[in-house]
Amino acid sequence: EYGSVVRTNLGYELTVLRPMITDILLERGERITQVIYPKDAAQIIVTAGIGPGSRVGEAGVGSGFMTALLAYYVRPNGKVYGYDKREDAIRIARKNLELLGLLEWVELRVGDVVNEGFMERDLDAVILDMGDPWNAIPNATEALRPDGTLVIYVPTVNQVLKVLGALRDNGYVDVKMVDVMIREWKTEPNEVRPQTWINAHTGYLILSRKSARSVKLTK
Repeated sequence: EYGSVVRTNLGYELTVLRPMITDILLERGERITQVIYPKDAAQIIVTAGIGPGSRVGEAGVGSGFMTALLAYYVRPNGKVYGYDKREDAIRIARKNLELLGLLEWVELRVGDVVNEGFMERDLDAVILDMGDPWNAIPNATEALRPDGTLVIYVPTVNQVLKVLGALRDNGYVDVKMVDVMIREWKTEPNEVRPQTWINAHTGYLILSRKSARSVKLTK
């Protein structure tokens, strides 16, 4: 029973806790690609205003870690539309979503959003996690609602520069960029101090809003 305390044969006491979604993803989720970690996913979800009922497009599903966290928060009446060019990635993402019981809130598609675009329209947010996201911005713009949020995740400054230029060219406003870092602390009674290891840079998050100018430029 969750919350109960058990004693091992060596005399240690252990508390049985219900696993969080992040525990299951990080410990049991299968990976075929690099993933967006919870610290970055949390920033994306909160800053993009994603919640129950949101309709979200995601290009570059990969192993489906971000997809799963999106599905968790758009429930019970929202939807995540996930695209990836790789069939093996879609297969692994589906497996991870089934593990978490979240597949009901996700539609997975094998597709290239740069050349083929998104099937959906009036999405609340679109997330691009791919090698050349600047090339997908025009099609993401068509998929978003008039003031929708575009989130782009890239690991290098070289990519950042191309993304920022493309956002300007496509009329996006309220452009923000963050790099999320977390440092845990030790909490032992006689040793309250920062942990030696820090969960530092994983990627840059660039968030922006579609505007009327974006619509004119895509037509």
